Amino acid sequence: MNYRSARSACLGLAAALSMAAMPLSSWALDSFSGKVVSVVDGDTINIMHGDTKEKVIFFGIDCPEIGQDFGDQARKFTDDRCYHQVVTIEDHGKDSKGRTIGVVMLADGTNLNQDLVKQGLAWWSDKYAPNDATLKQLHANAKSQKIGLWSAPNPVPPWIFRNGSRDVQATIKTK
Repeated sequence: MNYRSARSACLGLAAALSMAAMPLSSWALDSFSGKVVSVVDGDTINIMHGDTKEKVIFFGIDCPEIGQDFGDQARKFTDDRCYHQVVTIEDHGKDSKGRTIGVVMLADGTNLNQDLVKQGLAWWSDKYAPNDATLKQLHANAKSQKIGLWSAPNPVPPWIFRNGSRDVQATIKTK
């Protein structure tokens, strides 16, 4: 066995052992499927899960609000992709209002949360998903290419818009 193959074998074994030592919940999320019965806004949907209607907010992202620049486009984008479709939710728990926080996976395997950020229709939430390197990179790409909301001269993050400071200029720094 040469150095390169021995090193690869050791790294593979180390990765396997570290995963085996982790609790299952830290690398495998619960998931469930349901039919989307309404799209509230770009990052909020209602689904029928069994006999229960469940509100799902999208993990790790924040879309512009309805009435805010690109809010209607974000809602339409989400609506066009998932309304009346069966989706799979990777469950990240509940928020303080009892809503399910989740990653929305479409039937074709598309991650809708990532797609919204990629299209410049959502901010990556470094507060709630600080370790999501994919969302971070999609956010940076959309911003640098001035896609969607990033084509506006001074896009206002929805968390500022919701608090009534609609004319605030904001700078979002990618860590």
